[in-house]
Amino acid sequence: MESLLKIKELVEKMSIDTQKVVQKGNKSASIRARKNAQAVKHLIQSYRKDILDEIRKYDTHDSH
Repeated sequence: MESLLKIKELVEKMSIDTQKVVQKGNKSASIRARKNAQAVKHLIQSYRKDILDEIRKYDTHDSH
């Protein structure tokens, strides 16, 4: 699932940038972390839809 892979990638970037903010007060890292957090928020919606679509495939198979 592409959305989950992208979420993982963005969370890793957020983690790195957050460390830079906490340890060094890096303002640019703060902007990147918040931007990535917003992107994750939107991707979560896509991820939820993907999960529902996947489970519906199995529900269709089980009913036959």
